[in-house]
Amino acid sequence: MSKEKAIGRAVLADKYEFTRHALDEMDDDELTETDVRQALLHGKVVAELTDDPRGARYVVRRTRRAQGDQIEVICRFLPSAYLRVITVYTLGK
Repeated sequence: MSKEKAIGRAVLADKYEFTRHALDEMDDDELTETDVRQALLHGKVVAELTDDPRGARYVVRRTRRAQGDQIEVICRFLPSAYLRVITVYTLGK
């Protein structure tokens, strides 16, 4: 199964959680949970970061059409199979 599909399945099953840092960053960039869900459901994994002993992290990117900016979501799967959203940010227009 592709990483995009695994991430999408976790989101559709409501098996995901946000870190406090991710929520703070969402507030800073005026992003909603819907923005992040859409990025995770329809975005592309543009990088897999494997240098962390806690496990691989995935960088998911999606363009918000109405705003014209890109969102990046950094996430990882926990041993419980939950997806943890570590941080979220916009890349600008």
